Amino acid sequence: MTPERLLVITTFASLIARGAAFTHSHFSSAPPADCSANNERLSASVTIKTSLCSHNDHRQFTSDLDTSLEWLAKERQDNDDNYPIEWLDAQHLTSENIDIIDKEEILRVPLYPLPAVYTPHSGENHTIVNTEPRNVQMARDLVAGKWGDRSLFCVTLRARDTHRLASVGTLMRLIDTEDRSIAGARTWPGNILPTLNRVVVTCQAVGIVDIVNVENGHTSLAESEYRVVNVKLRSFTNEATKGKTEEMDSMTHQIVTDYQKVRSTYINSQSLASNELPKFARKAVHELPDLNKLDDELDYWKLVDTWQVLCNTIRQAKQTQLQGVINEISVQVAMEAKGPLELPVKRRNLPEHVQKQLEEMEQQASADYVELGMEPILDFQEIISMKDSLDRVRKLAAMMKRERARLEAKESLIRAFLSELE
Repeated sequence: MTPERLLVITTFASLIARGAAFTHSHFSSAPPADCSANNERLSASVTIKTSLCSHNDHRQFTSDLDTSLEWLAKERQDNDDNYPIEWLDAQHLTSENIDIIDKEEILRVPLYPLPAVYTPHSGENHTIVNTEPRNVQMARDLVAGKWGDRSLFCVTLRARDTHRLASVGTLMRLIDTEDRSIAGARTWPGNILPTLNRVVVTCQAVGIVDIVNVENGHTSLAESEYRVVNVKLRSFTNEATKGKTEEMDSMTHQIVTDYQKVRSTYINSQSLASNELPKFARKAVHELPDLNKLDDELDYWKLVDTWQVLCNTIRQAKQTQLQGVINEISVQVAMEAKGPLELPVKRRNLPEHVQKQLEEMEQQASADYVELGMEPILDFQEIISMKDSLDRVRKLAAMMKRERARLEAKESLIRAFLSELE
């Protein structure tokens, strides 16, 4: 396939996927019209038709495609495929909650809120880089044995917009740490800089927990203090899924079939799905395992972990592409301004109408990304929140079916487009 032909295909696919046509027009230097007009905006590489003018402040996306948003989770509940996520306010979780549960079932562990979800039982190691003083202190306390020989802690999703916590989290076991802190660094004139704390933690997700209460939820924490929670570990038995029910057998078979189809589409060098990803993302999807069975709970959780890896890879690819466009536009506008070019270009120094257009681009890109259906946070929070294995299988089946249908529709449109060119 020639580069020119691939460029035409990629351009057409982008139009299909995002409703945006790629062009080489110069960025508009004129102030934008009234938002209600919903006019098209021209940039150095993209024309966007935005419909975000009606968004309220509390329903704003982030600029980095982060979907750890409570408003988005609640909005998704209108879809029958989505499971409600329960959110908690740490300050309102009192010690009274613990009295209604057998205290022998309770684990007392450090709390690590993150804008991420970790799925258990896959056996895979996870890496968490700690730079905030409280997280660095937590890692050091775990290594020092303050929390017992098992070195357990709880990771739970924290909503980026409300800062509330998901009521269901993941129990993590620390495996190893590496202190990469930098001390004694100096500025160019020779002034000593503060120590840069950086502790890298390797851990495994070993179970799902329900948060009962936050012991120090009412108190204001010092910079190096962290929250402590009491949690109840959900029981886990590696039950067989094969032969459990006719519906389960049908769904697990469809999951494996859909996964194999999605995987083969992404690793096929001639497919659009592969070619629209950057090189680092293509390499990552080529390493997706060839899973061909779903016989028990462990098989299920391994596949969930693999699917989340794919979702994270796609998000990183979309982030890279979006940031590339934003940087290109920012530099071009800065070069057209009078005076010397200052690098890196700071957005606050750009004209206000340009800043607004860049924000609209980020909002539209985030909306398109969510519409893609491959986000690595809320879907997986729903999965760990579910208590019934059949519900979890249904959820994963719906996620894979949706992505397979999207890829097949895109490839079909491309084939039709190419036949018109011949």
